Amino acid sequence: LGTPFPASTPVTARAVDDQGDRYRELVQKAQVRLSGVAKDKTQHTRVSACQAYAHPIQRELEETRLFLSKLSVDKPAPLIKSDVDENVADTLAKVEQMRHDFENQREQKKKADEAEKAEAVKKVEDAKQAEETKKAEATKKAAEEVKQAEEAEKAKQAEEAKQAIEQSKPIETPTTSEQAVLLAKRYRDMYSELMNDLAPKIRADPQKRAHCFKQRGLVTRGVGQLKDSWEFIGRTADSIKSILSASASADVQDWMLNLVAKSLVKQAEREVSVAPHAAYPLAATAVLVMQAYPKLSDMLMIRLVKKCPFVVPQYMAKQPGQNTDDFIKAAGYRRNDDGDIESEGIYAERMTGMLALFAAIVQMPDIGGQPNPFPVHHGWTWLARIINMPPRAISPLLVQTFLSVAGPTMLGVYGRQMDKLISVLATTWIASVAGSSPLAVAGKSNLTTFINEYRSSGSI
Repeated sequence: LGTPFPASTPVTARAVDDQGDRYRELVQKAQVRLSGVAKDKTQHTRVSACQAYAHPIQRELEETRLFLSKLSVDKPAPLIKSDVDENVADTLAKVEQMRHDFENQREQKKKADEAEKAEAVKKVEDAKQAEETKKAEATKKAAEEVKQAEEAEKAKQAEEAKQAIEQSKPIETPTTSEQAVLLAKRYRDMYSELMNDLAPKIRADPQKRAHCFKQRGLVTRGVGQLKDSWEFIGRTADSIKSILSASASADVQDWMLNLVAKSLVKQAEREVSVAPHAAYPLAATAVLVMQAYPKLSDMLMIRLVKKCPFVVPQYMAKQPGQNTDDFIKAAGYRRNDDGDIESEGIYAERMTGMLALFAAIVQMPDIGGQPNPFPVHHGWTWLARIINMPPRAISPLLVQTFLSVAGPTMLGVYGRQMDKLISVLATTWIASVAGSSPLAVAGKSNLTTFINEYRSSGSI
């Protein structure tokens, strides 16, 4: 096994431990080999050999232990803390403090950033809220201003309507010629007969009522879709005539003629007031149907006089003892959704729309070789009557509307007589229009401009 410790090798506790470990390892390996030897005699020789091999090792191990027990190994001296170690420790402490300070600063900066961000968000939200509040206040203020303006306009319209009613009180000067009064009474009586005699008969018969209801829808749709085209006008008129010819009895036909007239007048009231040229297709359709069914001319006048007495012409006068509602209804006024009387402006628009239909019918020439059943002399009568009546605030607008639609035809038919009538309008009649309402002032100005343009051009 050799010398436990060579002379050149320094003896230390670690070296002794290492050498002892090597011997112990060899002994353990020998014991393992011996324990595995069978008691079989055949193995006896092997066992003896192993024992002979192990005995010297065992003996050397004992000697080593004895040597080690006699050997004294000094413990290492404790380490002496040097200045370098203190500097290192101080440096590490400083580094740790710096790290700690850095973490604190980073945490504080994070909190500061979050607070700044929250403050910025709050400022944006506050600004947004302030803007919304400002807008809401502006909207509220605008709504209040609109409401005040509407109330002021409403009050103004009510005052205008009141003045119009006051103006309609009976006066000594006739407001309508005797012939016009009789004509208007005739058509109003005819309307009463329609409502009191014919209407109950139609309503009492389910078949007649269903037939008229169905055909009325066809008439209304055809009139509502009229276009400024002779082909389209012809088709619409043929359709209406076909509907009338399908009537099973005279009373059904009369009721259908009433519904045709009502549809034409309603369309004029709604559309012609804003688009005067729309009066011509309506008038042409009416004339084409009147050529086949002359009674339609009376039905049209019944409906026109009921809604627009100016086609007579007639200025309705409030009679003693007549209540306001009865007068409003007779004069053609309407009440709005609030129950107030419509403004003079809206009233005038509706009246001129229906008057334009009347003027378009009277100026319509012969169509298809057949005469117009309601010819131009009705227009001359209307113009002469209104010039001989004390004018109202609405009168200039009525005259201008009539001349704009029927004037060219009447000028071609009556020539110098028509020119003299226009001169009367310009020299005396317009000046006699009293009142300072916007309707009167604008009407006089527009009619004066219209007549001046006629004089300078020689045509309407």
